[in-house]
Amino acid sequence: MVDLPVSLDSLKPVSLTSSLVFLMHLLLLQPGEPSSEVKVLGPEYPILALVGEEVEFLCHLWPQLDAQKMEICWFQSHTLNVVHLYQEQQELPGRQMQAFRNRTKLVKDDIAYGSVVLQLHSIVPSDKGIYGCRFHSDNFSGEAFWELEVAALGSDPHLFLEGFKEGGIQLRLRSSGWYPKPKVQWRDHQGQCLPPEFEAIVWDAQGLFSLETSVVVREGALSNVSVSIQNLLLSQKKEFVVQIADVFVPGASPWKSAFVATLPPLLLVLAALALGFLQKQRRSREKLKKQAEKRQEKLTAELEKLQTELDWRRAEGQAECFILASHTPGEGIQAASNSTTTLNA
Repeated sequence: MVDLPVSLDSLKPVSLTSSLVFLMHLLLLQPGEPSSEVKVLGPEYPILALVGEEVEFLCHLWPQLDAQKMEICWFQSHTLNVVHLYQEQQELPGRQMQAFRNRTKLVKDDIAYGSVVLQLHSIVPSDKGIYGCRFHSDNFSGEAFWELEVAALGSDPHLFLEGFKEGGIQLRLRSSGWYPKPKVQWRDHQGQCLPPEFEAIVWDAQGLFSLETSVVVREGALSNVSVSIQNLLLSQKKEFVVQIADVFVPGASPWKSAFVATLPPLLLVLAALALGFLQKQRRSREKLKKQAEKRQEKLTAELEKLQTELDWRRAEGQAECFILASHTPGEGIQAASNSTTTLNA
């Protein structure tokens, strides 16, 4: 993937855009405006914003003039499309267009010097267009206009090898999230353009462009094949390079035809062997698990049996001691008599 550097500040207005902005300025200029005394200044060049990011619109009076009690309105295309409205020293979000609600923030730290900044968050493709800001008071009204360009560099391309088709190899590419409409180009190893077999670039639900394109690479266009997707507004592109060996491109030779005819069944056989091997491994693991469980059960049963026998033997040993003690009472009496005699002596 190759990304070309881009400078957002280098974007200059085209002649058509400049003419349109100048025409709108003439149409909206109020009669009797003291333009020679006070002017409204906005961005000098078109602003380039990326989808999902934030952009700032700076407007100020020249020479400096306190604008705290003025009405300041930002609008899109014409004054009825209110982007943000400041009136009677307060902001009026209820007057905004629905598309801009909860997406704007007014920075008025320098409003006393006639300078204000409007921040627009979460840029979307529909934000593209002509914008203006108007300062209005009892004795002054003036506007400034500029253009907002919107761009998005899409996702990394997903490249697929579809298989053999029409004597060659079919490659397919998909990508999404582009704005404006991107340019797609396939090239061979010599840099020559390869005509796409199929190409579709459509809008998605977010107003961005998604694309799908495919090409059939035939013998003679071997080695490196590249595909690039370019955003002309950003002067950036994403590029993939695919290396294709000659052996994979079917030709007229018999061995290549045989290879093409044999490859699909061979792949199926390999897949079947792999599946059988995996199933065999799974059955073997299940069998070993069952054997281990049986050995554990058998061992537990033997331990219980030994414990029972040990308890029985202990009980038998106590019983024998009791029997011996109960069959020698005379000896015990005689011993006691001897002891008594000895004491009398």
